[in-house]
Amino acid sequence: MGKIVVDGDETVYRQADGETTAWLTGFEEKMELVHESSPKFKRIFYLLVALGIFYLSVVFIFNLN
Repeated sequence: MGKIVVDGDETVYRQADGETTAWLTGFEEKMELVHESSPKFKRIFYLLVALGIFYLSVVFIFNLN
């Protein structure tokens, strides 16, 4: 597996054998925004998904006749 190496002013991606496979010019690291879910909204989401599955199963079962 390769790794990202800072070589002077340049950031490059090198394979395990030392071969440079990508020059990451203008590479800047960005932060990731983390979102904590609320248990109330998670419960509502699962309830709505269950209702949707129930509705679709009723429609398919009673429409087969």
